[in-house]
Amino acid sequence: MTGTHWQGILNSVRQANDLYGLIPAAEPVAVAFSGGKDSLILALVLRELGVPVICVSIDMGYESGWGGRIMEMASRAGLPVDVVDVRAGPAVAVRDRTTIRRSLSVLDVIQAGATPCTHCYNVKVLALESRVRAHGASVVAFGHHRTDALASLLKEALMHIDRWDEGNSVFVRDNFAALVERFRVETVAGGAGGRLLDRITELVHTDLVDTDEPPRQPLNRDNPGVQIIRPMFFVDEKSIIEIIAERDIKTEGSGCSHGLAANYLTPREMVHYGVLRHASGRWLNGHLEQLLMHGIDEYGRARLAARRHRAALLGARYKPGLNKP
Repeated sequence: MTGTHWQGILNSVRQANDLYGLIPAAEPVAVAFSGGKDSLILALVLRELGVPVICVSIDMGYESGWGGRIMEMASRAGLPVDVVDVRAGPAVAVRDRTTIRRSLSVLDVIQAGATPCTHCYNVKVLALESRVRAHGASVVAFGHHRTDALASLLKEALMHIDRWDEGNSVFVRDNFAALVERFRVETVAGGAGGRLLDRITELVHTDLVDTDEPPRQPLNRDNPGVQIIRPMFFVDEKSIIEIIAERDIKTEGSGCSHGLAANYLTPREMVHYGVLRHASGRWLNGHLEQLLMHGIDEYGRARLAARRHRAALLGARYKPGLNKP
């Protein structure tokens, strides 16, 4: 590929790797490949940079033919792909099969409006970990970009404000949605001097919130060894969208169970699509970048990892989910 946006993404990925040493030498990099725009562009970028990649796709079994479509897409792009059917079993390490079956049994009977994401993610982590090791890799690259990382940070900050500043001991979607809308209005106006942005800045600088999508973190904290890397940490989503549109690239949905259980956006998606897709202005973007970088250490890890301590920070009753009115 060529073009300004493509070169910009290549340079941003080089920058992240130069700064944090994300891409190991002399071994392949597994790419968590959903067939969406982000994982596709990531795999193509890594290949162009000379990195040996193997795409790993986790077929949860919720969309008929999804695995076949992923293989066709990868073939058209000239990318090697390993499609893992988690319901078949043999491709996953024996020790993980019982845990996967347990999570799948929950997902199979989940009611409309309930939250499938934790169970779905747990299945994907175990399956990914098994296949990454099988391919001789020690890292798996996720397609999350700067916009995703910011959405994660801002979501954690707004939840803290909703819980403690607004006094809501239980997460209620309508309350959080109203808070997101207030923040959107601030950012559209430029952001500087906005009450919510000032409060978010204070929370970041006092180390109460950070992003859960840093350049580097463990894939499975219960079984360290395989690391998640996010080489597109400095890439703005708008560049990816432009490339997909310019070249009329066809992408695929993730094949997860979220759409079967709810027609809602997750809290993170509410911030992503409600705020960051509209935010603009050099000062605002620069300020958000500074907030994001505040919580990242020299190795690309989140210093605080606030999401892991959410119950302690927000209280056990404050549980964001799709099933709250």
